[in-house]
Amino acid sequence: MQDTSPADIQKRLPFLAGLVIFFVVVLFVRLWFLQVVNGAYYYDLAENNQIRPIKIRPPRGVIYDRHGRPIVENVLTFDISLVPEDAPDLEETIRRLGALVRIDARSIRQALADAAPIRMKYEPVKIKEEVGWEDVARVEAHQDSLPGVIVEPEHRRHYPYGGLASHQLGYVGKVTQEQRKKDQTELGLLTGQGGLEKTYDALLRGASGRRMIQINSSGRKVKDLGIEDPKPGTDLYLTIDLNVQLAAEEALGTRAGAVVAMDPNTGEILALVSHPTFDPNLFPRGISPKDWNSLMNHPSHPLYNRAIQSVYPPGSTFKIVTGLAALESGIVKPDDKVTCKGFIRHGKHTFRCWKRAGHGTLSFHRGLVESCDVYFYTIGERVGFEAVANYAKNLGLGTLTGVPLMDEKAGLIPTAEWKLKRTKAPWYVGDTYISSIGQGFLQVSPIQSAQMIGAVANGGFYYTPKLLKSTRNRVTGSVKEFPPEKKARFLFNPKVLEEMRSALIGVTSEPGGTGWGSRTEFATVAGKTGTAQVVEQKDASRKYAGKLDDHAWFVAYAPAEHPQIAVAVIVEHGGHGGAAAAPVAKKVFEEYFRSAGTKTDQ
Repeated sequence: MQDTSPADIQKRLPFLAGLVIFFVVVLFVRLWFLQVVNGAYYYDLAENNQIRPIKIRPPRGVIYDRHGRPIVENVLTFDISLVPEDAPDLEETIRRLGALVRIDARSIRQALADAAPIRMKYEPVKIKEEVGWEDVARVEAHQDSLPGVIVEPEHRRHYPYGGLASHQLGYVGKVTQEQRKKDQTELGLLTGQGGLEKTYDALLRGASGRRMIQINSSGRKVKDLGIEDPKPGTDLYLTIDLNVQLAAEEALGTRAGAVVAMDPNTGEILALVSHPTFDPNLFPRGISPKDWNSLMNHPSHPLYNRAIQSVYPPGSTFKIVTGLAALESGIVKPDDKVTCKGFIRHGKHTFRCWKRAGHGTLSFHRGLVESCDVYFYTIGERVGFEAVANYAKNLGLGTLTGVPLMDEKAGLIPTAEWKLKRTKAPWYVGDTYISSIGQGFLQVSPIQSAQMIGAVANGGFYYTPKLLKSTRNRVTGSVKEFPPEKKARFLFNPKVLEEMRSALIGVTSEPGGTGWGSRTEFATVAGKTGTAQVVEQKDASRKYAGKLDDHAWFVAYAPAEHPQIAVAVIVEHGGHGGAAAAPVAKKVFEEYFRSAGTKTDQ
């Protein structure tokens, strides 16, 4: 083979360079021809066969009670939606769609106008929700003449028990403009707007899938390109016992009030009731102005969660705190006697006992059993309310419990410093008297009261109230358990605790005890009644039609020997705790032990 000399290579370089330049010029000319001369033509070709992703919304996680019974679920429905950008003649599409599925054209235009400020390009706008199979068939049969119209499967949220547990479960609603701005949540997605639906929305929501379709310039589907399946939301298993919840709701009836039942050994909430309730099924499709105004203008405020948002004077249930503080201090002994003549005087002021004839001479046990006001005026003054207030705070009163629901109220345990700042007046002995029996400035919530009596039941352990027991990933099947959260332990003097527990049993079982209405054949109940004044005694003439009657309280646990359940009940304007609230607790205890198949000896 003949070698090529350097001279020959040198001669060929201009030719090779020219060849390269020629091909580069040809390439640029071709690109110019494609992009400039025929650019519009090829752009139209691309536009004529566009790819559209259609969102497939995931089913929200199902919510179950502690035994696996569904209390919030999903129902498969179909919605008719419109993508305006895919309708070359939007007005014609609106006209045809309206005639086909019996929707006024103005309603369709209004839906598009309402969505315009918050929707993104090519995002479907819901036109008609939860349509029947007949409408679905009509739209599918006329798809060629309805460019931009699609049928979307939707998993509608359904609450099979209506208003049952509505305040803890909450409700879902369409994504708001504020949410869209915050996290670009897709238009039309249902999100948690209250209760546990809101607290655990990120878990329940899941992730959307999509169906890819090819459409032409007329907005008509050419073919399906594939499906990316949605990821269902995570299922929640609550601590709630459906049977106990139902019993508590039925026992409270139509009266305004609240019931909280919890396991004192774990903090797990077994029932949480607030009355009046509301039907969360009103919200998923968008609540009507009429229904919304009815809820907002209702005199009993059904959207308000009385179990955690309402705070009340605790009445005589607070005598548990006063008694423990006095006995723990050592200043008051269990056998110390106090004589009740029906009143006690301090200076020019007279402070009366609820029993005008007086209780006679009592020690601690009978003082609590008969709920003698004079007895607790006396021991409250001896120990001082500052010590009582500190004890109350240690038992969780006047502080947020940490329950996983929105807008919990802390309530108030007053102090001399607080009163001076708030009213510009000093703390008087009279303030100590009325505070020692749970009146005056004191404000506590039902859930705090349940937590307080639970701490007495379990020996001083303070748990965060718990509503979520476990979660289950519906894709992998994996389960995550949520153990109890022990916040603190209050070290009771064992002898003091024994004295208190004995007296609480006496309240429900001894002659003269105020809590006889809670007695049940299933277990020994230990508890305390309370009556919280709505108006001062001197203003009692203002009471009318029951609207200013005193609030009725009852806090208790059972079985007294080995507590399994603690309950707090308040019946607004119910009168005496023993008559109105204790029977509610009785029904809760009975259902709990009946469901558990437990019966203990009295």
